Amino acid sequence: MTDAKLRFLSAKEARQLIARKEVSALEYVVDSLDAIGAENDTLHAFLEVYRDDALAAAREADKSMARGEVSGPLHGLPFAVKDLIDVEGKPTTAQSAVLRGQVAKRDADVTRQLRSAGAILIGKLTLEEFGIGSPSDRLPWPPARNPWDMERTPGGSSSGCGVALAACQVPLTIGTDTAGSVRNPAAMCGVTGLKPTYDLLSREGVFPLAPSLDHVGLMTRSAEDCALVLRALKRGANWSVLGHAAENMPLRGLRVGLLAHFHSRDIVASEETRSAITLAAYEFAQLGAVVETVDAGDLESFRQCGSTLLRFEAYAVHRNFLAQAPERYGARCRDTLLNGASVSGQEYLDAKRQQRILTDQIDRVLETSDVLIAGISAHTAALLADEEAINRSANQMRVPFNVTGHPALSFCIGFSSSSGLPIGAQLIGRRFEEEKLLAIAAAYQGVTAWHMQHPCMPFTRRRGTVHRDAWPAYGQSQRDLPQ
Repeated sequence: MTDAKLRFLSAKEARQLIARKEVSALEYVVDSLDAIGAENDTLHAFLEVYRDDALAAAREADKSMARGEVSGPLHGLPFAVKDLIDVEGKPTTAQSAVLRGQVAKRDADVTRQLRSAGAILIGKLTLEEFGIGSPSDRLPWPPARNPWDMERTPGGSSSGCGVALAACQVPLTIGTDTAGSVRNPAAMCGVTGLKPTYDLLSREGVFPLAPSLDHVGLMTRSAEDCALVLRALKRGANWSVLGHAAENMPLRGLRVGLLAHFHSRDIVASEETRSAITLAAYEFAQLGAVVETVDAGDLESFRQCGSTLLRFEAYAVHRNFLAQAPERYGARCRDTLLNGASVSGQEYLDAKRQQRILTDQIDRVLETSDVLIAGISAHTAALLADEEAINRSANQMRVPFNVTGHPALSFCIGFSSSSGLPIGAQLIGRRFEEEKLLAIAAAYQGVTAWHMQHPCMPFTRRRGTVHRDAWPAYGQSQRDLPQ
């Protein structure tokens, strides 16, 4: 295999090649580092690259392999983490001047777990300030750019996670999701992003935003890769609490509840987004699922509850920083955090009660549906210069499942025929049924090719640099295209 093809390997393919010694961990890591080195001044996905550490770890991985020792299911695979996640001996900045100079004393649990599974840490990824700010050139580091169109946002707040994957710089990234911050960039960048059940993945060593909504999540380029990483993270855990599903799970008879009101009544999405969701539902029906429209309650009630919880808790986290050095924050981040000071204790308690009610509400919907499908955002990625459009896209259809803690998986369901930008949807399941969600998404990805598309390279700042091979027109199933 030529070096030019290494970066396009799935995590599963790369793991198999490394296991068969057809590709060394060092070759794979060097290819990843070279891609980052060539492209980071344009894409800005990475805040820090640990080149020497990664090369040393790759050499050790190859020595272990030569001795017949495999350190885990992710042996030799490079990964990167959002810069809210601690790495021993390295700064955690949260893309903010506020935390400059703070160095982590130990790895976050998720960092340690991935290293224990054999993965090789390659660097820290860009985000929106503290996970609540907005893309800005006025922060210490520039914002990440969407590789599908360099003038557009990659989504936030785990922006670098989505960019590094879409650009095929690494096969897996770890982010956080408080109001959609893994699922949104996954959708905007055309990759796969999982927000697991609340507290399934440890938040130890992760800088908090709103603890009752915060989730550690992961991104890969496919559901199959996502399952590989999740199993590695939960290795040794009590899998009896998790819903199991076969890799090739049959969908015949599966009950899929379509939350059409999210994108047609509560928020009116673009025609292309609505069409793409309808076509995705059609694909599930073609695979044997029974698709029915269901109602989970008004989206605004979830938004209000989530907003109150987030503002109150985020202000509590940042109160001392805001009192000591408010000027170190970016304007959008500071204003949003200060807004939390106006939330009373009674309003917060009311929101906590409402959170339980809304959680029960989703549980009841999932009594008659095995999974739910919903939109992610009403529109494709906004222009970085259009702050109003970026603000409008905040939370949207993503926050309900941060409020309730149900697992939600973002996946690509098509591309805009006008802009060439990815369109995403999300599958939502019962608590601890991540494996079922991933198997269902893998079945969908097995009959479509959306997740296999990638932006044209090399990346430039001109718009519309996209790879359009074999895209069906809306209303035409991917299965109907010549293979």
